[in-house]
Amino acid sequence: MYEKLLDEAVENGITVIEKYPFQSARIRGLCYDKTIAISEQVDTEAERTVVLCEELTHAMHSTGNILHDNRAERRTRERIFDRLVGLGGLVEAFLAGCRQAWEFADFLGVPESFFNATMQNYRERFGTMATLTRGQNKFILSFEPTFRVRQLYCTRNKKRMVGKESAV
Repeated sequence: MYEKLLDEAVENGITVIEKYPFQSARIRGLCYDKTIAISEQVDTEAERTVVLCEELTHAMHSTGNILHDNRAERRTRERIFDRLVGLGGLVEAFLAGCRQAWEFADFLGVPESFFNATMQNYRERFGTMATLTRGQNKFILSFEPTFRVRQLYCTRNKKRMVGKESAV
């Protein structure tokens, strides 16, 4: 995903500077004009993916100085949650056998802390559950009390839900 984001930046005329020596360890990434800088302290590809996605989203969707605009930051975070994880990604990971938070994070290529923040955001946005339709398949994702994915299918005019629980 990181390489895909780099390609997207190039397509949009955005320069990405990797391993930039920021003076503060708190700065992970920064977007200014058509340039994105990623801190040299961001050492895993999963972290670089999140930082680049966030800064690229700022570059594409934000205008002006948003350093103190909490609403703009929240919208940006929700966009990157949906882009890097998303309901579809949760279903794909579940179908691939992921059951624990670290397995989902590893499958999706994001840090576990980012995955946990995504799940918290989805609980706030969707409440206890959300549905996703993919082709002929319908999935029900439950967020409370633990994360579960169930697939709804029809047999003899009766709808049944199948799936295993996931302890996230």
